[in-house]
Amino acid sequence: MILRLTTIAALCTTLLIGVSACESTQETSQRLSLNAKKLLNVEGLKITNQNKTIRVASTQALHDQYGSAVVVNLVNSGKTQLNVPIGVALLGKGKKKIWDNSTPGLDVSLISAAAVEPGSTFWVNNQIQSQENPRSATAKVGVSDAAPKAPLPQIKLTKEKLASDVSGAYLGGVVTNNSKIVQKRLVISCVSTSGQTVKAAGRAIIERLLPAPTKKPILFRVYFIGNPSGGSLKCEAPPTTLTGA
Repeated sequence: MILRLTTIAALCTTLLIGVSACESTQETSQRLSLNAKKLLNVEGLKITNQNKTIRVASTQALHDQYGSAVVVNLVNSGKTQLNVPIGVALLGKGKKKIWDNSTPGLDVSLISAAAVEPGSTFWVNNQIQSQENPRSATAKVGVSDAAPKAPLPQIKLTKEKLASDVSGAYLGGVVTNNSKIVQKRLVISCVSTSGQTVKAAGRAIIERLLPAPTKKPILFRVYFIGNPSGGSLKCEAPPTTLTGA
């Protein structure tokens, strides 16, 4: 575990200055303890009313030597919604709850989806503070009170390639901002699936993604929980910033 976290931290420092495309559990905890209170949900997530147009199609828990993750597959039968709350819980033996994301102080990206467009999509949480192997997961989608007033900024992922190193399997590639709006703390989520089964999942965070053209390609690496080999790979990076303010 320590080897993987240390290596990821080293890899991230090789990317463009000011860009963080990898984030481990330890790094997240350290960052949150130092600053960025505005990025935290200080009260804890509470979902009292469920979303009427965005439903949970399925959930799946993953676990390996690097930790645990949960994948929530969503179907939006309505219009695009922003900052959609997502409550998840992991269940262990006897369907006993062993973890959920209602704890105060979590990063907002771990309790909500920045944007959910019409159709099918997925959401990943790979920053789970539990040592127990989860047997299953549950999820609820809360009500969003925000909708875009203009077309969403378009984020493009290219040159994606599955590889591995001493830290495990990862998907590398190039992320491009095709809008004129700087994206802040952009989350790139990836899954590997076989039929209806999720084989692996992970996510990376780009702290600041400038609009194209950039002087150098902006690289990302998404490290997986689970084994992505042989599966169908899919990544999504919904925009987090809709205005230039």
